[in-house]
Amino acid sequence: MQEGKKQRIEFLDYLKAVCVIMVIITHYGWEDKTSPFFTMLINMAVPVFMIVSGYNFAMSNRKKADGNLEKMYGWNMMKPKLIRFLLPFFAICLLEILLLAAQDKNIPLFRIFVLGAYGPGSYYVPIMLQLLVIFPLIYVMIAYNAKLGLAVAALANLAFEVCVIVFDMDKYYYRLSIGRYLLLIAFGCYLYLHPEQRVKPYQMWMMFLAGLAYLIAVFGFDKDFELFGYWKTTAMPVAFYIFPIVILLFRKFYHCTIPGFAGRLLTQIGKASYHIFLIQMVYYHFELGGAIMQTAWYIAVPFNILVTVPLGLGFYELDNRFVKKLREVKHYIRAVV
Repeated sequence: MQEGKKQRIEFLDYLKAVCVIMVIITHYGWEDKTSPFFTMLINMAVPVFMIVSGYNFAMSNRKKADGNLEKMYGWNMMKPKLIRFLLPFFAICLLEILLLAAQDKNIPLFRIFVLGAYGPGSYYVPIMLQLLVIFPLIYVMIAYNAKLGLAVAALANLAFEVCVIVFDMDKYYYRLSIGRYLLLIAFGCYLYLHPEQRVKPYQMWMMFLAGLAYLIAVFGFDKDFELFGYWKTTAMPVAFYIFPIVILLFRKFYHCTIPGFAGRLLTQIGKASYHIFLIQMVYYHFELGGAIMQTAWYIAVPFNILVTVPLGLGFYELDNRFVKKLREVKHYIRAVV
């Protein structure tokens, strides 16, 4: 499953591209999101994103730090990731401040800069910053012993959900906590570090059926579990539904490349998925689609995609050019000094 000599893995870009489009779809104002189309497909976007994040973080930490815990916490590892996450995020924060000012609304800076700004999915940046802190520990556990590491991640995930009930954690702060995604992230790390460990078919079926049973119970029969009461669409049991699907996708398509324009477009969307995600936050929260957002879904949803994806691609290119200019200025200053 590893990439060999290739600099990028198109398959991962394709996955991210599909998932960010699914995110745009789900954040449209649907009246009902309990159909199998949502619960078993569209809502899997965030779990897949978390698995891919675990995979990519593991790849980066092995290449740049060789699994060394001290190096993984070093500034040379942390700085590029902080720049990649925070620079576009701060740009979005400034855009939201301008839009709030234009609407003559209150501008809560702490809410914007620290708690993820406004819009659907605004929990993502705070969670990614938490991931920077805890991922080296996840990496070391999974690298040392895959099964033990996954078990510890699962127990930590479960313990977090129990603490949510015991301490009556508010739903708002629950959404900002990485504890709810620990197992998904650990599984992504496992996929990269242990590609030689084949999950047996009966194990995949057991996981899939357990996760499917949870989805059917919650969304098909309105079963209300006290545990996993928040964000049921991406709760821990859903991980068991998506794991076998991701394993099969990796096995079948990891080395596949889509030719032509379609492949190039998906690759670019995958690369820009974070920027597209940030754009859709602003787009939906400030209702920038205007009256068309209130039209029928078959008009509004394609429109939303056709607006947010190109804007996100443009934002990605601007961000890259800005970072490049910063590096040139940095090199120039060093040369002069």
